[in-house]
Amino acid sequence: MFFSAGDIVVIVFKSFEILIILRILFSMLPFIGGGDFKVFVHDFTEPILRPFRLTIGMGGGMGLDLSPIIAMFIMYQVEKLILQLLYS
Repeated sequence: MFFSAGDIVVIVFKSFEILIILRILFSMLPFIGGGDFKVFVHDFTEPILRPFRLTIGMGGGMGLDLSPIIAMFIMYQVEKLILQLLYS
């Protein structure tokens, strides 16, 4: 089974999206176990979310972190752009 370049782009971006959603769920429901997987999700998504958190000025003390939502929106736009470039 072979994947096209477009399929690979979609798989990569959807994987990041799923990991970001899992991170949101883990932060909202801290009693959910996960141990090493929880650490993996945090370590894998932090390099993506940190620039957005710094850009919107998320300091300590603010209860609502909007960086995952902004990151997913930007990633969606980048995914669309890459797919458009691949298929044009």
